[in-house]
This record gives sequence, structure tokens and C-alpha cells, in this order.
Amino acid sequence: MTCCCTYKCEQGRDCPVRKREIEAVNRAYIERETVTDPNPYEDVFGTFKALVIVLAVCIGATLLSYVLWGKV
Repeated sequence: MTCCCTYKCEQGRDCPVRKREIEAVNRAYIERETVTDPNPYEDVFGTFKALVIVLAVCIGATLLSYVLWGKV
């Protein structure tokens, strides 16, 4: 009997690999209630804050380069 290969498994329902996969799916299904979803507004606020910082750095670098090359 060959096992541990999903393409040539001859053990059917008794295959330990398939049992392990089914147990993992069942465990994830049972534990889905205990997992709390993160607050999406916190992610949006963090992303917006990072965007503002990147824009400020880019604008500052642009103004500094204009001053250094004497275009202003």
C-alpha cells in the first residue's frame, strides 16, 4: 500500500494524510467562533497615516531639491 501521496493513495478513508487534513478543517470550523476579526477602521487609519507621511516626505524632498538646484 502506498500512502502520503494524494494521487496514488490506495487506503481510502483510512489514509492518515486524509485524516490529518480533515481534522485540520474540522478544527478550523470549530474555532471560527473564538477568532476575533480585527477592526478594519484601525487598518484604514494606519494606512492613511502612512500615506500622509509618504506624501510629506516626497513634497519635502521635492522642495529641498528645488532649493539646492536654485529653481525657486
